[in-house]
Amino acid sequence: MFGFKKGSVFILVGLYVLTIPFFNALNVTTYDNSQILGHFGASTTVFAYSSYIPAFAMLAFLPLGMKIGKQIKVRTMILSVSFLAILFNTASLYATNIFWFTFWRSLVAMISVIGIFATMIPIVLKYNPAFNMAIMYGIIQFILQGSQHLYKYFGAHFTSIYDWTFSIYFLNVNFLIGIILAWIFYKKDVAPMKGKFQFDWRGWLILIFFFTVILFICAEGQTRNWFSDPMINIAFASLLILIGIYLLHVRFTKEPLIDPDVFKYKNVVIGSFLFFYIGLMNGTGSVVTGFMSGVLGFDGLYQARTHLALLIGICIAIPLSTYLLYKRIYMATIWITGFACYGFFHIILFFRFYPGIAPVDFLLPFVFKGLAIGFLYPISALYIAEGIPTNLGDSRMMSGVISRVVIATLLGGAILGTYISNINVQHKTGLSQQLSPVNQQAQKKLSNIKNYYLHQGASEVEAQKMAEKSLSNQTSQASILLAYKDIYLVMSAVCFLPIFILLLFRLARRPIGKVELEPIPF
Repeated sequence: MFGFKKGSVFILVGLYVLTIPFFNALNVTTYDNSQILGHFGASTTVFAYSSYIPAFAMLAFLPLGMKIGKQIKVRTMILSVSFLAILFNTASLYATNIFWFTFWRSLVAMISVIGIFATMIPIVLKYNPAFNMAIMYGIIQFILQGSQHLYKYFGAHFTSIYDWTFSIYFLNVNFLIGIILAWIFYKKDVAPMKGKFQFDWRGWLILIFFFTVILFICAEGQTRNWFSDPMINIAFASLLILIGIYLLHVRFTKEPLIDPDVFKYKNVVIGSFLFFYIGLMNGTGSVVTGFMSGVLGFDGLYQARTHLALLIGICIAIPLSTYLLYKRIYMATIWITGFACYGFFHIILFFRFYPGIAPVDFLLPFVFKGLAIGFLYPISALYIAEGIPTNLGDSRMMSGVISRVVIATLLGGAILGTYISNINVQHKTGLSQQLSPVNQQAQKKLSNIKNYYLHQGASEVEAQKMAEKSLSNQTSQASILLAYKDIYLVMSAVCFLPIFILLLFRLARRPIGKVELEPIPF
């Protein structure tokens, strides 16, 4: 179909498999947090920092990692980063405290950026002329999203079979396979994208400070109760100052890290907002995780199975959306389908937040979420790159990364946690006020629980205290369920809103235009 030579498909599959360990350097340890926290005995605040720092280290190193990736020979680069990943991973096993564990995990995250770019270069250069860009983006997103959920699923099982160290060993085996594949598929050791090395060091330093401030806000915001704390106010003010400094820096820099000229293109502005919007819709998955573990008492193994449900949706939607993009279907059709799937995910779960829900009830909504990811991610990545000149490619990519990952997912997730806590307190206060002598039903239930404990041999005082505690626990469970329902009702409206806008104003009634930039899918 695409004029491939014999064995070319085998090589293509091998090249894509080689990218998987670098995409998932942090995903395999997703379910190890409680064991790692117990192992090092760190406080929850310190552990919050240790969870955020590797992700921010990867994002901050992204611009430099891509520049370095263009200068080094491909096979040498893949072999080197794979070996270093094994070395840093192994070092994290012998870390004596949470600081060194975070340090080594951050290094793994940083060099994985180079690994991703190194493994993507041959695919882009070798197969880009043969592939339509929609197919390229579709395959990359399929590999990225599919492997992500498989790694999280396997990581949870490895953690339960052995302990948190098993996930590290598993990742080492993956990088070792990467070394073997690099020897097989990279016969020539060349740097096909090498050029004069120019890098905006001053802009990069400003970006690092910007990410550091957001890291502080994410880790400390909830414990400091956000804007009631002066340090959080100072942090947000610092962000505005740093943005001003960067805009001033851009005026005196020939090739800035993020060129503001990229925002002259309408699709970059709208695309960045779409990335932010999709990040918000996708971020409510943590609410379901909290419901499963905190309210229903599900173990990590069952929670991990939800990734398989997501994978089902992804395996259906990404090939279908890729085919539709290849056939030049209207963008509005794909966007409406994706937003509708996110809306169904939220509205179905809104009706399923109740005690005693069966595990199978989570299958359908998570399939819808997988469908939403499959429809929205490839088209959004294509749309934000549509018609952008090569010299603004990195700026386009960084705008999408900051919008979806930094602001929506990381910062938005931290704000969402606080919002849920506040709503929970309001509902609990309202429900507790109903536990008064006037409420005969509550008094009857209290009396029944008290009589139960009296029959168990407790004294009058002990039975009264235990009955009140039991009723209070039931009130707490009811309040958190109401808080979750509030969030998901609002989010279902947020998901369906773009559909009405697209239909009302007859927007995006055209296929994707010309895309020439390399599809680096961060």
